[in-house]
Amino acid sequence: GGPVTGGHLGDPSSAPSTPAYRLRDCGGIHQISGTITRGTEVLATLSGHWDRDVFIQEAGSGGTELFWSPLGEFRERRLKLRTVPLEEQTELESERLWQHVTRAIREGDQHRATQEKSALEEVQRQRSRERQQSLTAWLPQLFQQDPVTQEWRYRHEDRRPWDPAKDIAQYEQDGILHTLQRETLARETPFLGSPGRRHQRPGPERRLRKASDQPSGHSQVTESSGSTPESCPELSDEDEDGDLAPGSKSPCPGCRRAVQQLQALHEAVLSIRGAQQELHRHLLATLSSTARPRPSHRSWLLLCVFLVCQLLVNYVLK
Repeated sequence: GGPVTGGHLGDPSSAPSTPAYRLRDCGGIHQISGTITRGTEVLATLSGHWDRDVFIQEAGSGGTELFWSPLGEFRERRLKLRTVPLEEQTELESERLWQHVTRAIREGDQHRATQEKSALEEVQRQRSRERQQSLTAWLPQLFQQDPVTQEWRYRHEDRRPWDPAKDIAQYEQDGILHTLQRETLARETPFLGSPGRRHQRPGPERRLRKASDQPSGHSQVTESSGSTPESCPELSDEDEDGDLAPGSKSPCPGCRRAVQQLQALHEAVLSIRGAQQELHRHLLATLSSTARPRPSHRSWLLLCVFLVCQLLVNYVLK
């Protein structure tokens, strides 16, 4: 949740809008609110639910009007929520990192949940102190701060229009959105299926909590990636550059399966195309053979007469 700045409603040349997405509120989930501005002047305000009705109120008017209402058939087409299995998540993924806290809450053990949470936050504070002492800058992996507006923006945003002739699908890998294209599929398929070489960070930065680890009473823990921005120093630009060798970056397991399926479909299409070409050549050969002139009945008769004469000559010469 939070504000998203710099967007436009429909036409990019129109007035910019600033919607704010609220994950959960007293009014329920999927709430949004925002403003439409021209310079510093507020033209209208928006409120409602992005998956239901959105209302607009123009500046100076006392009432609201319906601005957006998706049809039922479009609501049914919403993407189903899919959760990445714990064994496929990175070690600092929130669900994996907080799994022991979540389990304690579900079991109703508030005391153990508090202990697990305190252990995570203590390691987080310790990491922060170590960075301050070593004068290590915290560099986010997925976001960068605008030096003018001081707002955080997604580092890997792609504003290129979708090209149906080249683009096949979009997939997310390590928080980065990638576009699978036809030429890159043919070029990169041989190594997309194999995982890349991971760079192991030495020292205390490798004190990460694995999914199979025991709770805080039995093992070390690490800081949360969902508390404060300071909680993810491991997910930095340095890791992003040194994690994999250039050109050998491998998608997540789900992405690899999708790429393999696309590759199988591509190979099937090529196989079918080759079979069609072979059938076409065979058909042309058959047609050319049937189009050759066949001997007529007269030709057969002359041939028979010639053979009889040849036999008579041979008999006489004997």
